[in-house]
Amino acid sequence: MDLKRLENFLRVAELGSLSRAADRLRVAQPALSRQMRMLEVELGTQLFARHRRGMGLTPAGEELRLKLAGPLRQIRQTLDDAQNRAAEAGGLVALGLPPTVSYILAGRLMSRVARHSPNISLRIVEGYAGHLIDWLQRGEIDTALLYGPASDFQMKVEDLLFEQLMLVGSGSCDLDPARPVPVRALSDLPLALPSQPHGLRMVIENAANKAKATLKVKFEADSFLVLKEIAELGLGYTTLPFSAVRHEVEAGRLKYAPLAEPTIMRQLVLGSSDQHQLSRAAQTVIRLLREEIRDLVQQGLWRAQLQY
Repeated sequence: MDLKRLENFLRVAELGSLSRAADRLRVAQPALSRQMRMLEVELGTQLFARHRRGMGLTPAGEELRLKLAGPLRQIRQTLDDAQNRAAEAGGLVALGLPPTVSYILAGRLMSRVARHSPNISLRIVEGYAGHLIDWLQRGEIDTALLYGPASDFQMKVEDLLFEQLMLVGSGSCDLDPARPVPVRALSDLPLALPSQPHGLRMVIENAANKAKATLKVKFEADSFLVLKEIAELGLGYTTLPFSAVRHEVEAGRLKYAPLAEPTIMRQLVLGSSDQHQLSRAAQTVIRLLREEIRDLVQQGLWRAQLQY
């Protein structure tokens, strides 16, 4: 079966439209339509439900997409490595990042990759731990940064750093970085936290249980941007690493204080599937990723304790 035809199937499935896929792939729409019909004939099943607004996947098409995306990426990377063995690493690399990490790291990492490895195309995929792990296991992304501990994951992991969580409030509140706030004091504050079972929520609740504190969660939001907005409006306090609020603190829109008794630390690890071998391009991105994180920490832009 034609590898290119399978890749085109994934693009049509992603965009939900033959015309948009044809534009993206730079092929004639009738030719792309014939490819999709030939694929359906070869497999003996209908893959698309065609309608006036585009093309949606049938159950058989969705099953094919889920099973095909990861292995097809692995095949393409293997072919790229073989063709470019004597040359600089190149190809597409998909890196998964939690939103709070993407906020500080994504742009700088892309700039570093563009400077040092212009043959690599870097795709940043944002998601929370459950989604990132699922995409890793299916081979849809090459590697991902995940909040630990490392023992939580049944995959290859490397320790990267620890960072402390802060209590964050509006620019008019009395939080002070020089005055840590005991976790037990959270009982007296209206809180804005992610919903359960978000990893950050679990970390805060575990610390509150140790301090015998009862949390008053007034607002729930799984977007850290929304949590920051709630805090900035003075509607409640939230908990985030300093790296996620540095710009707003410098602008005077938010204030923060370290949480203490107990100090709350989050571990960041690098995860990759133990079922798929990393391409040369992915290994290069990981090396550049470590370099960028080290620079951010040494420059004081990411308050964290490196583990490498």
